[in-house]
Amino acid sequence: LAGKTIVVTRPLAQAQNILELLEARQATVIHFPVISISVTDEIETAQQYFSNLSNYQIIIFISANAVHYSMSTAQELGINFNNSTLAAVGPATKATLENYGHKVAIVPKEGFTSEALLNDPTLQNIAKQNILIVRGHGGREYLRETLEARNAQVDYAEVYQRQLPSERNNVDLCQLTEHDTAILIYSAESAQNLWSLCTLAEQQCITNMAVIAGSQRIAEAATRVGFANNPIIAENPSDKAMLAALSNWSITASHN
Repeated sequence: LAGKTIVVTRPLAQAQNILELLEARQATVIHFPVISISVTDEIETAQQYFSNLSNYQIIIFISANAVHYSMSTAQELGINFNNSTLAAVGPATKATLENYGHKVAIVPKEGFTSEALLNDPTLQNIAKQNILIVRGHGGREYLRETLEARNAQVDYAEVYQRQLPSERNNVDLCQLTEHDTAILIYSAESAQNLWSLCTLAEQQCITNMAVIAGSQRIAEAATRVGFANNPIIAENPSDKAMLAALSNWSITASHN
């Protein structure tokens, strides 16, 4: 990736690995976080649910952040998830749970989405079961709606919130060479926030840059916001898949 500039939009805690991998591949890396993550203002509700974990047959973690923030909350309460059946929406979430010493019973065989998780046999016959979804504030309702359609009782423990950062990287994105720059977008919210953080001039400039999206849904969201009409869609939002998509773009860009 020498000669290429990559704009990474994830918060530092999630971006550390990809930043190192890109630098090792000799890319010029610009860390431009577009989401700020903190404990939710409504953590008391989650604490109430955590105090009654035995009520739930399955606890689903939506992200690595959901794991980190729930573990610190659980520690404050003096409780743990050792006796619960845990589900993770993808391998990064699963690995984070395992790093805290927890066994994950349910994880998608492939894919990183609610849809993939819902295909698991354990989540088919769940009538009258109580399920706790641990997540950030807001987000998609598809998982809850589908579980409820299968007659499960579902609660949300929202442990963190995502916000627009109060400050942005002061690099002028219009100074980047459009043809040799790619922007990594990991969520619909990331696309919207990056657009909001840019000046009008920068919005014009970034429409001509390559966008690497972590899924079809994210690509569609980026296009709706105003990015290029042909985002490159990675197989999933993992570092490995995003790098593979970047490598393909780099080869194509070099030949054009």
